[in-house]
Amino acid sequence: MGEEMKCLLFRRRGSTGMKKGTGYCEIDGANAMCEGNVTFCEKPEAFREYFRKKLEGLKKGERGKD
Repeated sequence: MGEEMKCLLFRRRGSTGMKKGTGYCEIDGANAMCEGNVTFCEKPEAFREYFRKKLEGLKKGERGKD
């Protein structure tokens, strides 16, 4: 099995009674459940699109803008 890839967009929820390690993703209005491992992303297309847009922004010199 490959190495776990930590996701930069993973956020832990407060004490919501969910299993340990479960949180959410900043993509898609925080609607995706997440455990922080890129390999098991619930919304891989949204993940790729988010970073594609970020990369395009950096190439255009829009650093720091969302």
